Amino acid sequence: MDIADLTGTYTYRSFLDVPDPVDDFNRLRFGQLELRLSADPGGALTGLLLFSSGPQPLVMDLTGKASTADPLRFQLTGKGRPATPIADFHYEYDGTVLRRWEAGLGQRMTLAGTVLRAADHGSGASLARAGQTASFLAVRRAA
Repeated sequence: MDIADLTGTYTYRSFLDVPDPVDDFNRLRFGQLELRLSADPGGALTGLLLFSSGPQPLVMDLTGKASTADPLRFQLTGKGRPATPIADFHYEYDGTVLRRWEAGLGQRMTLAGTVLRAADHGSGASLARAGQTASFLAVRRAA
């Protein structure tokens, strides 16, 4: 797989790492966003995580790098855009491309890994402390 193959639009979902069974799958939900990723052949990654749609979507800008290891690995840093309600967001991502099964039916490229909240954001009752981790999957949409 070439690094440039990472380029695309994905449905991103992150999940709290709760070890016990849950009766409502939504209790695991950390986030569901749109991921737009662009990769150059040298390994540089740029992109966006869109928190909402509409005329003024909330956006985190992504920068990072990918390596040609097998399986392909990547690291991303996401930061909220200045002068927006998520300006203080800062997240770090470490991931890999999941295996493509030769006999798989309807399989899509899927990115998987972990995410770290690298800085506090919010305040008061809505304070989200740095250090929270979650697992993520990002499934590539049709081109």
